[in-house]
Amino acid sequence: MMGLPGSVQDFMYLLSKLGQRNRLLSEKAIEYFWTSMLLKKLSQNVRFSDVFWRFVFFGKSGQERADLMESAISELIVEHPEFSFIDFKGELSAAFKEDSPLFHRTCACADGMIDELSVRDIDLLTDLLYRGMFTIAIDSNLLYSDMIVPMEILEMMVDLLEIEPGMTVYDPAFGYGRAFYTIFKREGFDYTSFAGLEIDPRKWRLTKIVLSLFGIDVSKLVRGDSLMKPSKETLYVEEGYDRVIIEPPTGERMVLQELKTDFFLRNILDISSGLISQWDFITHGMRSMKDDGKLVTLITRGALREGNKEIIDNDWLEAVVQLPLGAVHGGNDDCCLMVLNKAKPAIRKGQVFMAVSKSDGREPFCFEVREENLLLDSVMRNFKDWKGESGVCALLPIGTIKQSGYSLVPADYPIIPVEIDQLPEDYETFLTSPTVELGSIGEFFESNRLRNSWRADLLEDNEADGKRYDGKVYKYPRLEVDDNGIVQFSSLEEYEGDLAKAAEKALLRKNDIIFNKRNDISTVGLVADISSDASILPSGNLIVFRVAGDYDPIKVFDILRGDYGQFLIREATKHLFMEFLPLRIIQALRLPVEAIRAQRSDESGSPNKEVLKGEGSDSDV
Repeated sequence: MMGLPGSVQDFMYLLSKLGQRNRLLSEKAIEYFWTSMLLKKLSQNVRFSDVFWRFVFFGKSGQERADLMESAISELIVEHPEFSFIDFKGELSAAFKEDSPLFHRTCACADGMIDELSVRDIDLLTDLLYRGMFTIAIDSNLLYSDMIVPMEILEMMVDLLEIEPGMTVYDPAFGYGRAFYTIFKREGFDYTSFAGLEIDPRKWRLTKIVLSLFGIDVSKLVRGDSLMKPSKETLYVEEGYDRVIIEPPTGERMVLQELKTDFFLRNILDISSGLISQWDFITHGMRSMKDDGKLVTLITRGALREGNKEIIDNDWLEAVVQLPLGAVHGGNDDCCLMVLNKAKPAIRKGQVFMAVSKSDGREPFCFEVREENLLLDSVMRNFKDWKGESGVCALLPIGTIKQSGYSLVPADYPIIPVEIDQLPEDYETFLTSPTVELGSIGEFFESNRLRNSWRADLLEDNEADGKRYDGKVYKYPRLEVDDNGIVQFSSLEEYEGDLAKAAEKALLRKNDIIFNKRNDISTVGLVADISSDASILPSGNLIVFRVAGDYDPIKVFDILRGDYGQFLIREATKHLFMEFLPLRIIQALRLPVEAIRAQRSDESGSPNKEVLKGEGSDSDV
């Protein structure tokens, strides 16, 4: 065993080169390695000695060894049908007939390494090899995997499940079984019972081979499609499990599986639903929970589908934890962990634990980023203690989530930290207030669109066709603001073109909020007083937002310039690559209702409010 580290390094090097040329062969080489490990371990067990005594693998390699392995597997299955998942049906032997010297060298390296190991070595090294070899193979694309969730995230999912020894755990799309491995390796979970479905035959076989080396009972890990459903509700038959853990496959993965299993037939039978299939998996998982069961799943950001709002209405939603950008590779970058609990403790009823990621760049997820976000330490500590922490997490009432359109995006709620002098008087009200989209509390204007489509606007406003605006108009070409964010009209140009009468509403007014459309929409300006004889039209590079009467434009502007508003804008623009997207992104920004509502006449205090002087003043653009 002395030379094992070097042997592993050589094997992984050859495997990576093989994967670059032919990933199918790299997958077969990986299967060959783990199958050889399992067969060697079984061959030393008295229980299986009657099968293996005539098969001597030691000292042999290549085609000869593959043929012996397949013969041994065939006899093993006859005596012990529970190992039928190892049956390669001739694939292993056929792989050695491929004209690939690199495949032969890779497998020969595996043979030499395994021949050096005793059964005791295998028991001691399986965990090390799994983490150092198997996970690297997935991360390096040597094994097909549609989504790659780092082990740190899987460990967090297990922590959120709050599993106790003896519980049953179910995964409706277990892939390579990393969730089962993570749970099994936790102290005290040795008696946990695992069940799951996997549609991909290679993943299903390899997972059962590898987990069998750990001594895990894999009898309930079966090939199957968890999205297959009857047309009649009364026909549903689901097992009941204490805990359910899901990494829903992405739409791309589903398309691949549909091609493998007859794309047209699957669609005719409505077995899968492509890109929206994550909620089909989650719905299946919810049906598979016991009445006091708990579920943890990975989800992409967004609102609930109509049919899934029961998780809020029934008070099953326990937590939503936003992950750092890039934490999940191969899927949607904006992912969260969602926790459902049908038996929420009394202290947690009526509330949802929500945590945000403070990462505002496109750095890949790694240990340093995880530490920076305090994702594991702060979030998990606060979840277990059921308390909020400024800038990290908060306990939101169920009612707030309902009134906010059932949004499951933690960033839609004002959880992130703000400066002391930017805190509203009643921070608790600010935090727990329902949120609304900007597009629903005012009107957006893009002057170039109004000018270019003036005939449509005329008809829309019931103006006579061809009527023009006759006054002198100045064009405001570029957004300039002072330290308080007040728009500076230091550079105006006389507008020479024709302007439709209908476009008059796009002329700037007091308390309009202006965004810079190109390159940097984080620059926000507020229009103060405008001379009564000045008609100013913003350039096509700017977007103007005019707040409706029920809301206070000064309050809206204060939030947009503050830490929370800047956080929202950064979150919204992470994937901004095209110029036509900013308006839609700005419209979708959500602000807390109670923090922006206009002051009613019967309330004390002046309705006019000074613009807050905070940090982070915008520079000219």
